[in-house]
Amino acid sequence: MKEYSVLKNVSDLTRPDPYFSGEAGFVGSALQGLHRDMCAFELPASLPDSVRRSHDAVRHAYIYAYFSYDLLTMAASQTLPCLELALRERIGHQFAGRVDKRGKPRPVMLDELLKSAKKQNLISSEIEHLSQLRNMFAHGSDTVLNPPMFLTTFEIVTDIIRELYISQQV
Repeated sequence: MKEYSVLKNVSDLTRPDPYFSGEAGFVGSALQGLHRDMCAFELPASLPDSVRRSHDAVRHAYIYAYFSYDLLTMAASQTLPCLELALRERIGHQFAGRVDKRGKPRPVMLDELLKSAKKQNLISSEIEHLSQLRNMFAHGSDTVLNPPMFLTTFEIVTDIIRELYISQQV
């Protein structure tokens, strides 16, 4: 049985992952294709820098998955925290001062933020499955994604973020 080392040798760092080179699993995209995918998910410059940085980190992880396929799962696992950050930046102040039964601060969760944004007509996207998806990654998952699976969720999240902040500019 062939041993598989998770950490690449330094001489192999700039070689495509076997999934993208066609040596294993499937014949994936070229590096240029992955970059082109992410160019479609640009955010407006008017968004808070923290949200743009978080979103760009996800985009970079997706592109660099070309060299290490595991980065695709990392990108997916950071997609919903990026959305949560955008929601907190946009409407988190509405939950300031919340405390639990013991008087300790009680932070607002993704599901509450999404429902509140929907109720305020800040977003129109379907949101029902997003909290479940976030929890799957937040609590550990052995899910193996492919680029189209990742792109579906990332598109929804990016659209929600755009929508949240476009409504603020009107």
